[in-house]
Amino acid sequence: MATPRAPRKAVRFGAVAALAWTLGACSDGPPAPVTVSYSRTDVTLAALFEQLLEDVRAAPASGAMRGRLGMAYEINDYKEAAIDVYGQAAALDPKAFNWPYFRALLIAELGDPGTALEVLDTAIAIDGDYAPAWLWRGSWLRDLGRFDDAVAAFERAAELGAETTAQVGIAQTALRQSKPAEALELLAPLAKKADHPHVYRLLGRAHQALGNEDEARVAAARGRNATPLQWRDPRHVDKWDLLASYGGRLVHAEQLLNAGRFAEVIEVLSPMLDTYPDDEVILANLAMAVGRNGDIARAVSLVERGLTMNPDYYRFHNVLASLRFHQGDEGAALAHLERSVAANPVQAWPYQQMATIYMSQARYDDALDAFDSALQHGVENPERILHTAGMIEGARERWQQAIARFERATVLHPAYTKAFIYLGRSLAEAHRFKEARAALAWAEQLNTHPDDLRSANVRLAALERALASNGAADG
Repeated sequence: MATPRAPRKAVRFGAVAALAWTLGACSDGPPAPVTVSYSRTDVTLAALFEQLLEDVRAAPASGAMRGRLGMAYEINDYKEAAIDVYGQAAALDPKAFNWPYFRALLIAELGDPGTALEVLDTAIAIDGDYAPAWLWRGSWLRDLGRFDDAVAAFERAAELGAETTAQVGIAQTALRQSKPAEALELLAPLAKKADHPHVYRLLGRAHQALGNEDEARVAAARGRNATPLQWRDPRHVDKWDLLASYGGRLVHAEQLLNAGRFAEVIEVLSPMLDTYPDDEVILANLAMAVGRNGDIARAVSLVERGLTMNPDYYRFHNVLASLRFHQGDEGAALAHLERSVAANPVQAWPYQQMATIYMSQARYDDALDAFDSALQHGVENPERILHTAGMIEGARERWQQAIARFERATVLHPAYTKAFIYLGRSLAEAHRFKEARAALAWAEQLNTHPDDLRSANVRLAALERALASNGAADG
C-alpha cells in the first residue's frame, strides 16, 4: 500500500492579522485566501486546489467558498491551513455552524482542547441541538479535569439521542474521578446492550478497582484490543468529495476495499488510473474491486495489463488467485499463490489462502504447513488460524497437537470462547478431565456459545462415565 505523501507546511498569513480578522476587527476587507505548498505532479490535487482558490478569489466575501477550501485542505491533510481557513469562513458567515465546529475539532486534534472548547462553544451557540458537538465537549472537559461540566455535556448529548455513547462518556468520567461503583452501575447494563470491546474494557477497570477479580478477568478478556467507541458525525460527509491527493485516495480506496464496498472503490480508482496508467497499486486494487463487483473479464484484463509491466508483482498474483478461486479453479489459484509467495515470502495472506484450498482437497499436512507459515509471517487474528489448525488436528484425533493449538489460541485471545470450548473437548478426549472442566468453566463465564458449550459438557460427562465404567469392569 502506498504511503500518503506528507504535506508541506501551510504558507500562513500572519497570526496577528488572522486573529484580527476572526474577531471582526479587520477593516481592509476579506483577507487573501490561505495557500499551501504541494507537488504539482499530483495533478488531481493541484487542479482541485487551483479551482477552489479561484472560486474564493471570485467571491472573497463568501463564507461557503472559504469553508469549502478549508474542507479540501483538511481532508488532504493540510490541517494547520484548514484551521486558518475555517476561521476566515466563520468570520465571513457567523451564522454557519460547520466552520467553527470543524475548526474546534482540528484544534483539539493538534493538542489544544482548551482553545478547542472556546471555539466549539461558538458553534453550539449557533446550533445547540447537534449531539456530536456535546459528545466532543464532554470528552474535552473530562480531559481538562472539569468533571461536573463534562457530565452535564454528556447528559445533553443523551437527551439529543446519543444515549449509549454519552453513558460511556459519563462512566469514563466516573473512573477518572475514582468512582468505580458509579461507573459499574452504568457499564454493567451497557455491556449487555452494546456488546462493544471498549465497554468491556471499562467494565473490567471498574471491577478491578472494586476488587471483583473474577468479573474483572472476564471483562478484561472480552475487552481485549478494544478501540475507543466512535460516534457517527454526519457533518463530515461532504469532505470526502474533496479528497484528491494521490496517497489519500489510495488509503480511502483500500479502506473501502476492506469494507467490501467495491462499487465505491471503482469510483475512486478509475479516474486515478486515467491519470496514473502505469501505477501497479492502483491497477491491483482496481482489478480486485472490479472482479468482486462481478466483472471478472475486465478484472483479469487489468491484471494481465499489469503483468506485462511487472510479471513478478505479488499483488497481481494475489488478485488473480482470488479471482480464479471464486471461479472454482483451485489449481490456477494455487499456482498464482505460489508465484506471489516466491515474489514476496513475508506476506501472510497467500499462505492462508493456500491452507484453505489444501483443506478443501483433504491435504491436511499441507494445510497445517501453510497455516504455520502464515503464523510465522504475522497473520492478522492468529488465534483464528490456530483454532482452525486445532480443528484439523482434532478431526484426525491427534489430541495432543490439537490441545497445543487451542492453548496458544486462548493465550492470544482470552475471550475466544470457541477456542476454550474445543480446548476442553480435546483435553477430555485425552482423559485430562480436570483441565477440561477448567477450560469449559472459563468458556461458560464468557457466555457467548451456549450450544457448543452444552455439547462439549455432554461429551466430557460421557467420557468420564465410560472411563469409570471400564475401570469398574476391569476391577
